[in-house]
Amino acid sequence: MKFEDKLEIQELTSRYANAMDDTDLESWMATWDANGLWKGGLGEFQGADKLRELFAALGERIKNRRHVMTNFVIEGDGVRAEQRCYMLVFDRVSEARLIASGVYNDRLIKTGGAWKFLERQVALDPSFRP
Repeated sequence: MKFEDKLEIQELTSRYANAMDDTDLESWMATWDANGLWKGGLGEFQGADKLRELFAALGERIKNRRHVMTNFVIEGDGVRAEQRCYMLVFDRVSEARLIASGVYNDRLIKTGGAWKFLERQVALDPSFRP
């Protein structure tokens, strides 16, 4: 896999996090393949309509937060890729503190010259599970 592809995937992941922080649904949706699948504590959400429902369901969980993605490990063939990265979530309004951490395991596809998420599976670390 080319360095440029890895960098594009990291930027896609950052755009995903920034869109969550800005509660910008359309920018967040632009990171997904039309048949994308998100898996996590709220369940499984597949396809554009369900992903929009997920974003609404996340509501207060993402509001006034700062999502930081780090420790990227990306492998693939230039058309399909897998990524593992850490997620750190900080409160950005009332108190500067870490409020969650976890791991994303992703599958991605390059379509129309751009990388998109096919699947994102997030697992919060045990110390932050409700």
